[in-house]
Amino acid sequence: MTRVSDYFRFATLLLGVGYIVLWPLTAFDHDAPFGAALICAWSLLAFLCRFPHPLTLPPGLQLIGLLSAACVCLRLAWWVIVRERRAWTIRASRAAALNARIPAAVLRPPRRKPLAPSHQVKPRRYFGLRGRPH
Repeated sequence: MTRVSDYFRFATLLLGVGYIVLWPLTAFDHDAPFGAALICAWSLLAFLCRFPHPLTLPPGLQLIGLLSAACVCLRLAWWVIVRERRAWTIRASRAAALNARIPAAVLRPPRRKPLAPSHQVKPRRYFGLRGRPH
């Protein structure tokens, strides 16, 4: 079941990123719900509105692309939140350790014994699988 969920995540990611890239090229400005009017409002991306839109997608595919792009954005936001929270907890634990005035010897991990040298095996004097030739 984990393989199916991995494939689903990959397909959603691929669809979402692909739709984010193709959205300005496939949307048209005729007051469609998925139109490019939002992009045309930004001055940095206004040059996209001047191009003709040769690609058009049906509303069903626009909806699937929009949902997968929303999933990609939510997953990216969730990843950023989890990463920042993890970094915050690490900083908090380090600050707590410093405030507790624990000696540095206690904070260090215990030392491990070095591995024993490996046992040497004498090389064979014969070749084959059945033992020594007679």
